[in-house]
Amino acid sequence: MGQSPSGESYNRDGIGVPLLNGPTEFGPLHPREEQWTTSPTKLCRRGDVLFCVRGATAGRLNVADKEYCLGRGLAAIRVRPDRFNDAFLRHVLVRGYRTFQARGVGSTFINISREELANFAVPALPLQDQRRIAAILDKADELQAKRRAALGRLNGLTQAMFLEMFGDPVTNPLEWKTAALRACCDQINDCPHSTPKWTDKGLVCLRTTNLTQGGWNWHDRRFVSDDTFEDRSKRGYVVAGDIVLSREGTVGVAAIVEPDMKVCMGQRLVQIRPSPSLLESEFLLRFLLYVLAPHRISRQMVGSTAQHLNVKDLKSLKIPLPPIPLQRVFANRMSALRRVANADMKSLSELDALFASLQHQAFSGAL
Repeated sequence: MGQSPSGESYNRDGIGVPLLNGPTEFGPLHPREEQWTTSPTKLCRRGDVLFCVRGATAGRLNVADKEYCLGRGLAAIRVRPDRFNDAFLRHVLVRGYRTFQARGVGSTFINISREELANFAVPALPLQDQRRIAAILDKADELQAKRRAALGRLNGLTQAMFLEMFGDPVTNPLEWKTAALRACCDQINDCPHSTPKWTDKGLVCLRTTNLTQGGWNWHDRRFVSDDTFEDRSKRGYVVAGDIVLSREGTVGVAAIVEPDMKVCMGQRLVQIRPSPSLLESEFLLRFLLYVLAPHRISRQMVGSTAQHLNVKDLKSLKIPLPPIPLQRVFANRMSALRRVANADMKSLSELDALFASLQHQAFSGAL
């Protein structure tokens, strides 16, 4: 289990051992901050599984690509090669992510103890079976990664198109007229500041995990009763064309509500309804995704960070107002790209379902 080195040992000069703090993520490993320590305490080796044990991303993991000093919030797991295949163990722990996250429902902070992590149940299969299962799951994981990369390239194309047509909205080189966001929207509603009462079925209540960069993720739907739905819609019903934005946790992810959606607001969300005479939803969405990127948000809104968005500051955010006909041209182009993205998302969802099925079969002994 990691621990923070002494404060005077921190530096950004590359002296000592690179320091890892906070959550780890799936994918290539990079320190979140370029920090080193000259008094390393807990060290991991290349190949160790790094596991986040604190906060909103508790349960996420990665694999160390070299030696690191483990700061607070991280644990390192080293496989005994005579008993377990490292890739197999990694897949088991990835599957356990929701198990750990489920403990955080209704709370603001998760802390996984050393004892709890050490007692996490791992299927004790023969090494030969572990290697075979890991190879199958690795292949499925590779297909998922390729599909996500394709979606990432589409997002990049979307941003490039936005900047080409309207210029950088931060510097406004085309000198469009600007106005505060509140003056350009019919509604900007903060979410109810309470945890919904969840039900096994009913109407969908949105959570930050349902949002992506311009789209929706329905891998984990949560439901509420009709009465709870009505209670959480008192500030305004969510309708097609509205933008739902995350204001806490993963700040700055947002999507446009689609015509077939009947949803209410969970926690940490903001509902934005643009005025049709001033803003197209597609234009506003891309503007928000651009200016609320983690590396820009603090420069745009004083008091807001990559972890928290102040709704008052959001309402005061200055937005350029290109002519509506030009915004509509952009919206039509986005519709064409969205059809491609939706097809990719459908394919990814099918791959995710296949992956979940393979995991279930693998860890129940049916694969």
